[in-house]
Formats: sequence, structure tokens, C-alpha cells
Amino acid sequence: MSKVKTVVSAMVMALIVTGTVVAGEVRLAAKGEARCVIVVAPGSLAGEGDAKIRSLAERKERQLLFRESVADLAIYLGKMSGAKFEVVEGLPAGDKRTPIYIGAEAQKVFGPVGKTMAGKFAFRVVAGRKGVGLYGESEYGTSYAIYELLGRLGCRWYMPSEMGECIPQAATLELPELDVALAPATEYRGMWDDTADHDFLRRNRMNGNLLASNQLGLENCISKEQLAAHPEWQLQVNGKPSGYLKWTRQDIADAVADTIIQRLDKDYTPTVSLTPGDYVVPTDDPEEVLADPVPRVWEPAANKWSITDRLVLLANRVAEKVGKKYPDVRFGVLMYVNYSMPPMKYKVHPNVIPVISPIDFNRQHPMTWPNHPNQTWLLDMVKGWGKISPRMGYYYYGMNLAELSAPNPFITKWGTDIPIIMSNHCTYWMPETKGGWASMLPGYQLGIRLTFDPTLKPDAVIQEMMERFYGPAAEPMSRYWHVMDRAWVDANEYSGSAFGYLRMFTPEVMKQARAAVDEALSKCRTIPEYQRVQLVNESQTLFELFMKMRRDWAAGRLEGLGKDMDQWRGSLNDMSRRYKAQFAIHWITQEYVDSQFGIAYSNASQVAKSMSPLAPALVKWKYCYDKDKNAETLGWTKPEFDDAAWKTTHVVEETWSTLGHHNTMGRMAYRVNVNLASVPAGKKVFLWIGSNDGTAKVFVNGQHVKYNEKGELKDVFNGYCQPAMFDVTAVVKAGANQLTILCERQWLNELGTGGLMGPVVMFRDK
Repeated sequence: MSKVKTVVSAMVMALIVTGTVVAGEVRLAAKGEARCVIVVAPGSLAGEGDAKIRSLAERKERQLLFRESVADLAIYLGKMSGAKFEVVEGLPAGDKRTPIYIGAEAQKVFGPVGKTMAGKFAFRVVAGRKGVGLYGESEYGTSYAIYELLGRLGCRWYMPSEMGECIPQAATLELPELDVALAPATEYRGMWDDTADHDFLRRNRMNGNLLASNQLGLENCISKEQLAAHPEWQLQVNGKPSGYLKWTRQDIADAVADTIIQRLDKDYTPTVSLTPGDYVVPTDDPEEVLADPVPRVWEPAANKWSITDRLVLLANRVAEKVGKKYPDVRFGVLMYVNYSMPPMKYKVHPNVIPVISPIDFNRQHPMTWPNHPNQTWLLDMVKGWGKISPRMGYYYYGMNLAELSAPNPFITKWGTDIPIIMSNHCTYWMPETKGGWASMLPGYQLGIRLTFDPTLKPDAVIQEMMERFYGPAAEPMSRYWHVMDRAWVDANEYSGSAFGYLRMFTPEVMKQARAAVDEALSKCRTIPEYQRVQLVNESQTLFELFMKMRRDWAAGRLEGLGKDMDQWRGSLNDMSRRYKAQFAIHWITQEYVDSQFGIAYSNASQVAKSMSPLAPALVKWKYCYDKDKNAETLGWTKPEFDDAAWKTTHVVEETWSTLGHHNTMGRMAYRVNVNLASVPAGKKVFLWIGSNDGTAKVFVNGQHVKYNEKGELKDVFNGYCQPAMFDVTAVVKAGANQLTILCERQWLNELGTGGLMGPVVMFRDK
């Protein structure tokens, strides 16, 4: 039996519970010749689509979707069978070929779709004596029916470009008689535009009614002139206008609504964003506090009082006023930073769609993970919104924020989380994704498949992908992806970016991953299989260099970091160029790494080459949280202070999150003793801090050492992931020296880091 017949046989069993199946087959191709013709309504491949849709842009988009989907049907039936399939406008009289009716032509033959869904996304697939019918309530539904048929025939698109295609080959194509009406589980499924091409997204049905929820959507409805004319509209911070917009005033809601109505009058759009800007909102304005629940709700990740009720109140008022003229407009609102938790006082207007956007620093563990420092915060938030909102959006991070080069399969996380959010009214799936098909393929597939059909089993989706995509290399590639997935989950490291990688990607994990990829390369039998494994191989090789730099940094081996960083950048850019069609690597990958590691690594190499170390790099420090910021009063900075009860941390391998300070905003005291064999006369001595999150106040032998910033002496150094050099010539001595550094994290950075994040070295001039 051919591969296609095998797939179709399995399809028949699946249809028993979803539609009608009777004996018999509809032949589409035989012996490499087409036995059918694709029939569309006259004029349906041209024009601007349904004139009843107000937005011209939306009409054109839907018409393009229809044309491209029909073209794909002919293309991929041809790729499978080797035959050429014709598309005609209306079935010619006397044509003996089996018709595949599309859209309106199918509805004329087979009747109504028989199912409906908000947004008109339901579709029907029919095969029988009258031919085949592929159609839906709209162009979207018809497109979904086309790809449903191709999917049931075994077509898969696992990543962008032809490298990602898995198209079965069979000279004979047959369908069982069937009649099934279906609908996607969500009104919109998306990925960021720079993650995949238009064709890939369409073929995987990643589209629908996009919900506008862009940041600054709210502020962009109020002009600078309006804000200047109404100082009472600004939040009060310490008794002064702050520039932030108040949310609870009726006149502000009216002004926002009026602006939106004017814009809709000029250029109608079905959805409008009411999301504020990307910032933590001050919470203690006396007028605004009146809208908060009693008692107030604490947002743990943002370390602020929740102000969700204020934003819901504003959005409700805007939706109510705009809805009187434009009743179908939807308003997307990101539930973010300190307005993430569900409202306690106000119900959500039916046209207001909350979009959960969790700012929790941890991006890699499922929301049911028992050891998470924020416990069930995310799970409670999802369930809480699910109880009060019949339609919601989910703006999750499809990556470990701010570091994109590490293999990050999201098998456990999205395999657990997506079924949960789908059971809590997920209507819009809107993850933030950035390239990454070389490192995040399994998770992306789970997002694509489960948000369209949540009845699928995550393990089955992953297993099918491994077998279809990698062929004979499926077992070692499955092992590779699962090894990397468990590294993320099992390490119990909760910071973002790469700051916890040394705890996750241990030498043993890296060894297992390399062995799996090497074995997979040896088992490839076709060029596409080899290309797919080779992409992962190159990605893993690049990551191995990345981890070498992390290990050298942690050990204080500084001189070669600059050269390795240059090699890493060059290899990254080369891969990005060669695998552009696969969207394998996003351009921002290097920008993230440069800002968080590259600057420090390059500076470390320069310092190591131009100066001489007086002692080994200091990476293990005693530490204590300075809750009340009174370390100096308590004598913690004095050499004679007894810190024997303090715990010890490795400042590169462990983060504040590792130490139990996942959400902490505040100050940490670090202490260490260093012995200098000598301090050469006439030479300057410097204390170099490799990387820090926030401020650093340095004490050497009990003496405060100020930071020289371009000739200006300051009490503290302030920088994120930046190196700093302190002249300590006047306070060091030969023999024992005591160092204390007070580090304060002042701003939410979404990564869970804080304090010292790199080695500290005592250098002297050469």
C-alpha cells in the first residue's frame, strides 16, 4: 500500500467520530495523471473579495488568501502524484474529470457548511459521488478546508522553505467518501512576521482575525497638546505630574473614544489596541487608588500593586462609547507588568479582549511546575482570567527572552501550557517569536498544531514530526531535542537569558547532545534529511562555542574571550545568511548577546592583555540580602565583620533567582578576602568588575572607593551587564585584603538577574 493510502486509511478511522464515512473511494490521480479538475466560481480568482467587509485591506488580504490556497492545492497534488492539475472557473460542459469544487461552487453542489464559528472560520470537506467539496463560511474557512485535505493526504510543512516540506509521493491519489464539518479552536493563530514566511504561515493555517494589542495603543489616542492642556490627566508621583496617563477618569475615556471614532470614520479597522506602553505604572496616585480592590492585590513579578481594575474600567468605558457607533470593533489589551492579574471589581466588556502577557522572569518551565519560585502564579492568573473572560488572547514568549542561540525546544512547557490555556478560552494565540527554527522547531510545531486542534496529543505531534522530518535519523534527533528540553526544565534555574546556562547545559548535557547529533548525521539517507540535521548540527556547534565562553568567563580565563566572541559573531552571521530562507537565526540574536555578554567579554580580553592580575579571578563570594539597605550601619563593609554565617555563591553560575531572590528589587552585600603577594611600588592597582546588574558600591579594607566616570567621582557605578574599573591603589596592601561590594537592583529587567554577574579581578599596570 502506498504512503498516501496508509495515511488515508488512518484518516478514515479518525473520521468515524467527526463526520460521515461510507465505503468507496474518490480517485484524484492515477498512474501519474490527474483524474480531477479544480473548479472555482467565475471571477472568484480576481477582484477584491466580499464587498460586505468594510476594510478594503482586509478584503484584499482574504482574496489573496483564497487565490494562493487554490494555487497550492494544484501545486501539492501535483508534487504528490507527478500529475498536472488544472484550475477552471466553472466546470466545463461534458468534462468527465472528477470535480474538486472550491468555495461558492462547492456550496452550490453540497449545500451549507453545516457548522458555524465566530469570525466565520468553519469549513467542510466532502468527497463522494458528486466529487470533492472544499469550502467554508469565508475565504479563511475555504483555505482551511484546502489545507485540511492536503494534511490528511500527508502533506506537512515543518519549517519555512522547501527544506521544511514533507510531501508524500504516490502515483495514485485516492480519498474515501467522507463528509466532515470542522472549525479551528481559535479565531487567530500567529507568529511574528520575521519568524516565518507568508507561505509557511498560510499552509499551517496560522492566520485569522488578528487582534490589535500593540503597546502605546492607548497613549497614541491622546495628543501631546491634550495632555499639556489637562495636567489633571497625569498620574501624580510624589505629588507631581509624571507624564503617565491616568486611567480612571471618565473625561480621559471619552477623549480616547472620540479619537478612535474619528479614526474609524476615516479608515475602518475591525480591531483597536488599548494597550499602554512598555513600562511599570506608578500605583499610588490618590485618585487612581480609589478604583483598586480592597484589599489591594500584589503582582509578584512586577513587585507592585496590581492596577488591572483601573485599566479594565478605562477599556470598558471606551468600548461602550465606541460601540454605540461601531458595535463590532474589538479592543485588545495586553495584561502585562503590574496589570496582569484578573480584575477584582469590574467585569470585562464583551468587546474588550484581555491578552495575557506574563512578565514572569522564567520562560522555560510549565505553569504547573511545582518548584517554581513564583509557585502557581501564572497558572492562577490564567485560570482567573478564564473564569471571567469568554475570549482571551495569549501573548507568550516563544523563546527564552534575550538569548536566542541556545536550543530551546519548549516540548515540556508548551506541551503542558497550551492545553491549559486552550481550556481557558484561548481565542487568540499570539506568541512573541523571533526566527529560531534551528533551535526551537519542536515548540513551534506544538504551537501551530495544538492551537488549531487542541484534541491532538502533544507527544504524538512531536513523534510524528521526528519520524516524518528526520526519517532514519528520527531516534537520535528525538533524543537530542529531549535532552536539551530536559536541561531547561530539570535544572530548576529560573532567570532569563543565558545567565543560568552553566547550571542547565552542563558538560554531560552537552556531551549527550553532541553524540545524538553526530549519530543522526550518520543515519541520514536523503539530501533533505541531511540538510535538516546539518542545520541543527551547525546550530549546536555555535552553541558549543557560546558555552565555552561562558565556562571561560566563570573560571576567569579572560584573554581569549574577545577572539572567541568575534568567531561566534562571524559564524552566527554566516548561518543567518545561508539559512535566511529557513528563518533559522533572527538578527537580534547578536544584538542581545553583544549587549549582555559581548561588551563585557571584549573588555575582559583588553584588560587581561594590557594589565597584570595580582590574584586569581574572584567568582565565589559570601553574600547576604540587605533588605533595609543598612549594611554600612551594621558594619558589613568593615574588614573585621564576621560573615561566617553568610552563604556562598558563584556569581557567574548562580543568579539572584537561583539564590531565592527571584522577584527581589533591592540590595545584596557581597564579601570576599583576597591575598596579594605584593603591591609593586609605582604601579596603579585596579579592581575590575566584569558584569553587574544595577549599582555597585565598592569598599576595600573598609574604605569606600568612588567610581571615576569620565573625570567625575561617583559613590556608585551604575550599569547593566557592563564592566567597571575602580582605582584602589590607595587602599590595597600586600597580604590580606577584604573586599565588600553592595549591589542594588533598581529596575525590572524581565530576566531575574541582579548584583554581580561576572568575575572580579585585581589588576595592576604592566
